Amino acid sequence: MIIRGIGLDSSARIAFQSHAHTDHFVSGGVIVSTKATKFLSHLKKGGFYKTYGFGKSFYIGDYKAKLYPAGHMLGSAQIYIKFDEFSLLYTGDVKWFKLRTAEKAKFRRADVLVIESTYGLPMYNFPTPREAEKKLIAFVEHSLDKGKTPMLYANQMGKAQELLKILDVHGYSVKVSREILKVAKVYEKFGIKFRNISKDGEVLISGFKNQMSFNGIHSSGLFVSGFGDLKLSNHADFWELIKIIETVKPEKIYTRYGYAREFARILRGLEYDAKPLEDVLFSGELI
Repeated sequence: MIIRGIGLDSSARIAFQSHAHTDHFVSGGVIVSTKATKFLSHLKKGGFYKTYGFGKSFYIGDYKAKLYPAGHMLGSAQIYIKFDEFSLLYTGDVKWFKLRTAEKAKFRRADVLVIESTYGLPMYNFPTPREAEKKLIAFVEHSLDKGKTPMLYANQMGKAQELLKILDVHGYSVKVSREILKVAKVYEKFGIKFRNISKDGEVLISGFKNQMSFNGIHSSGLFVSGFGDLKLSNHADFWELIKIIETVKPEKIYTRYGYAREFARILRGLEYDAKPLEDVLFSGELI
């Protein structure tokens, strides 16, 4: 999405990158982000990043802007831009409930809201992070009681560190993949400490595509995702998205990613002026 020459999780001369997951990577002469997003992104890509703290005013192009926490992962940000005719809040990937390793999301009033819709259907009604945490610990205890090694599969950037922190709080040692360890070291630079990483960990955490094999280990596996076995999601579910909209009180809503078309249709049924973003894009510019 490009508006007034500014890329929002899209490549442009001036681009805003909401967080450090690769599907949101952008290129541009200047990439605006938080410092944590810059450090995490530099594990996989280059680029000139200009970083800002949450709540600090700055100019992006010719327009005044601020970043607000999105709650999706460490450093994830929303951007608020005050254009001449209207104000806009772009959420990127967002989470209403507080996670242990992400800054708590903060929302503000805006005329136009561009909101993710990864889980934009009412059937997506996830447990709260603390409820999911209880289920995770129950799985770990059950596996260990049966003499099996708990194996957790998760996104290696963000979700894996959330699991690592939860297990740290509950006193479990963890063996992780090399990629997860690299990301964890960046998290520690920003004050999120992990005291439980061990080569002989009781619990194993690995990425989806990089399932570690351990000779002689009888493991019990769990896929951790909003689409997985344990729905500890760092995305807002449908009902969290509704709470966000009720807080922002926008005059217009554009839905992006996932169930964008379906979510916009539901919102229109709730008497919001809502459209999927793809319906209002022309030559890369928001009309």
